[in-house]
Amino acid sequence: MGSETVNETKSQGGKPELWARYRNFIHEPKQNFIFAYVPKVSCTNWKSILRYLAELEDYLNPKLAHDKVKGGLHYLDLTGPEQAMLHDAAIPKYTFVRDPYSRLLSAYLNKIASRLPLSEPHEEEEHFTKVVREIDRFRRRKLDVATYPEINFEVFLLWLRDGLSPFCEDEHWQKQSVLLRWPHVKYAFVGRFEKLAEEAPVLLEKMGCDIPFPSQRDVKFAPTNATSKLDDYYTPAAYALANSLYEEDFSNFSYEIRDA
Repeated sequence: MGSETVNETKSQGGKPELWARYRNFIHEPKQNFIFAYVPKVSCTNWKSILRYLAELEDYLNPKLAHDKVKGGLHYLDLTGPEQAMLHDAAIPKYTFVRDPYSRLLSAYLNKIASRLPLSEPHEEEEHFTKVVREIDRFRRRKLDVATYPEINFEVFLLWLRDGLSPFCEDEHWQKQSVLLRWPHVKYAFVGRFEKLAEEAPVLLEKMGCDIPFPSQRDVKFAPTNATSKLDDYYTPAAYALANSLYEEDFSNFSYEIRDA
């Protein structure tokens, strides 16, 4: 197992694999399962459930739900010995995935569009404002500003394809295949965001959880309603970009690709 762990973490060139940069596998020690969260797939809700199972009184606190230091959850360090837990058949692994089109649009609406138009720069800016400024620099330097006079969804997709910033690999728009280490990790349950109402209770029972799945109001996180807005944002060019960028996710999780 030791050599297998090292080989999975390192590429043939000796550099860490892309997925080694992410810490999104959470171990619940009492029920002994691992949940792999995917951003923009009800991850605040699922982290709240895990905090409830950890018997934390403020388990619905959305800020703590995402705090890897103070949130009270055990995020596996997969650059070391804990990686072996991903291959331990005695520890079931669970996750939820989402249609790449709506997940990508949800990330754009929540992390990018909500910060537009950009204000004057100042010190101590929060992380995603810095990301938006990086996208704007890309737009002005690499694109025809007459065609793209401002940041829109297509600019965001072009940045994901051609940008050189580490921000392009943020977990909120990283491929689900990468985040889930697919197909190297074998999952006992893979739910779908599109069937959350019927599949969340199934997973809650497997987790040994005795409360219902929390609503967006419960976790104080307003939904982007991205699924109902696809036609408002996806142009033929945007579909073509998404199809190319997320080809692995469409294939691995059997989501239908729309023609550009």
